Amino acid sequence: MQILESIRAYKHHYFKTRKIATKLAKKGSFKLKISISDNTVDEELFTPDNYETVQFVVLMRRFLDQKDNLFYKNVWRLLNEHFADVIPPETIINFNKFDKQMIEGDIGININGGNLSSEIIYQILADGEYFGNDKKAQAYLQNLKGTPIIGPIFWYKFHIYTMDGYKIVQFLFDTIIQIKNTSKFKELFINDSQFINQCIYCLSKSNKFTSEEHIFPESLGNDELILHKGFVCDECNNGILSCLDDFLLKFEPVAFLQVHFVPYKKNGKLPSANFQNLSIKRTTPKNISIKTKDKSAFIIRNKNSKTGEIDFTISIKGRKFDAKMLGRALYKISLGIIALDQGKEIACSSKFDIPRNFIMGNQGFPNNLLIKKESIPHPKVEILHHELLGGTPFAIDIFGLIFLLNLEPQPLLNFNEIITREHFFLYSLKK
Repeated sequence: MQILESIRAYKHHYFKTRKIATKLAKKGSFKLKISISDNTVDEELFTPDNYETVQFVVLMRRFLDQKDNLFYKNVWRLLNEHFADVIPPETIINFNKFDKQMIEGDIGININGGNLSSEIIYQILADGEYFGNDKKAQAYLQNLKGTPIIGPIFWYKFHIYTMDGYKIVQFLFDTIIQIKNTSKFKELFINDSQFINQCIYCLSKSNKFTSEEHIFPESLGNDELILHKGFVCDECNNGILSCLDDFLLKFEPVAFLQVHFVPYKKNGKLPSANFQNLSIKRTTPKNISIKTKDKSAFIIRNKNSKTGEIDFTISIKGRKFDAKMLGRALYKISLGIIALDQGKEIACSSKFDIPRNFIMGNQGFPNNLLIKKESIPHPKVEILHHELLGGTPFAIDIFGLIFLLNLEPQPLLNFNEIITREHFFLYSLKK
């Protein structure tokens, strides 16, 4: 059910945010200092820790972005749609108090006769400067440049709004825990006694099953494609599958594009990648730092005379390519999709014993892996599969990197007119 999936996603992201919020709180608070002397006005905004402040603001964005399903008002509305009869009246009153504080803030600002709430200021800065490039918001901020004190006050309210947001996020988490203890909530869950644990990768029924499994790595932005407890045993989850996910994350093209398209990693930190001849890391939501280690990491810059945009080419030196290890990581994702779409019984069937053994590293796989030579980067991960042409073929698109595979030995993936025209590399997975 949507409500259960939403609650799981909310809790998961809350725990990640809470870890950073706790570290940040120990280092102080946000302060705005304004000094007026003679005809000069000096202002200074203090943040507890610049790096952890960025982490916290980035993680909180999902709770404060009105377009996100984790936006705190969307979550509150969803809880009321399903559990209005078990939410105490005082909880509703307290939520409204928190919400009012969020919108209004402590300092009122009136510009040209218009009152600007904390919520409006946050959205203007978020959309026009911190996260996005909204032209209307950018034009508004440009018109305010040169106005004394306004800049620091805006940023102070931006950060205080984020902190107030965390308070309401905590409140909603406590509300969810209260709701989970009601009989109505428990009725929404499948009776655990009817659910048999079995690992889709090693087929064990006796190992421990205490954790969920992200079908593709969480650090690639996966908050939705998740196998719940009972599908993957702890031994596989924390062992071989973790190694395969780590290999995929360190695969040089994926690692490079992750820094560009993923706002934070599994641990909440800003993404970074380290190669033999250069390192790259995200320092803010809209800034990336690239440092070369030697002359082999040459960077060619070309400025577009019409748009003013800078195009650049980077040469990256990485590890020796291991097609089999990459194939196992992609096959692990594919079998997880089978379990999610068709159920555990199908995923554990003998039909997938050969790819299962390949994933676990017990043998090669009698088919080929195809990788597109050129890609157009984009910020999504998409996984498609169908059985119209026989076998169990998959197309996995990671930020524009295209991989084609078949979970079954037949039909054999090979060059044909379409594959040749689209320029793919072919790698055997047999050895």
